[in-house]
Amino acid sequence: MSAATKWTDPFDDMSDEEFDEHVESLFSKRSRAVAVSLRVPADLLERLKRQATRMGVPYQTLMKSVLESAVARLERNEPSQQRRAHRG
Repeated sequence: MSAATKWTDPFDDMSDEEFDEHVESLFSKRSRAVAVSLRVPADLLERLKRQATRMGVPYQTLMKSVLESAVARLERNEPSQQRRAHRG
């Protein structure tokens, strides 16, 4: 019995058109990224880059993650903020 396993192409049974449709559907499910230009203080960017290096991720990936986390936190707190505004 051989230790090597024979590789089989999971898309072998698809026609070219079916494969193209499959790939298209995978990409259509991804959210679209938009390029932005953002000015940040140099020291903040250096701190972010240091943290990214420590975590072993690209700094832009870390920046997106931090931004996503902060916005999610703001959204979670939104209803309580609105209640306070109505009381005020």
